[in-house]
Amino acid sequence: MAVRIGKSRPRRGVFIGLILAAALALCVVIMVVAKLQERTQADVWRENWGFNTPEPERLERIIAYSGRDHAQYVIARYSEDAMRKMLAGPGWVRIGSSSRDIGSLMEAFIAELQLLHPEDREKIAQRFIRHQPVFDERGYYVFMNEEDGDYLIAVLNPELRTLYVLESRQ
Repeated sequence: MAVRIGKSRPRRGVFIGLILAAALALCVVIMVVAKLQERTQADVWRENWGFNTPEPERLERIIAYSGRDHAQYVIARYSEDAMRKMLAGPGWVRIGSSSRDIGSLMEAFIAELQLLHPEDREKIAQRFIRHQPVFDERGYYVFMNEEDGDYLIAVLNPELRTLYVLESRQ
């Protein structure tokens, strides 16, 4: 009886290599499909509120709570071209003399959030202080509310090309 030495090892190595290559290809396919199905923040605002914005260059989620009492505070930064397109869209109101009213709406949002999440009261306050919306009478805003208590406050600072969005969904 002849003993074969060394013949099975190269085949085993090729087989293992093929399995690893197939697994890697499967991971890539899964990641691509997941990315295609991923909804962007602009998609979510469009679906939930009919609020149309271009995709931001940068998005910071400052405060985010999911679940039954969904709430978030997001800061989005845009290119000059995207800012022009956004301002050309419907619904924007010049802040003008409404700065104080908008500030009050934002304070009410923070107070509500602190009531819903008392364990994070200080954290919420600190995050809002560190990332306070910057706006004046030359900016724009959109306020949307629904009968069930859901609302969205969006404040746009064209000079900084920045959008501040506070959203509460019960």
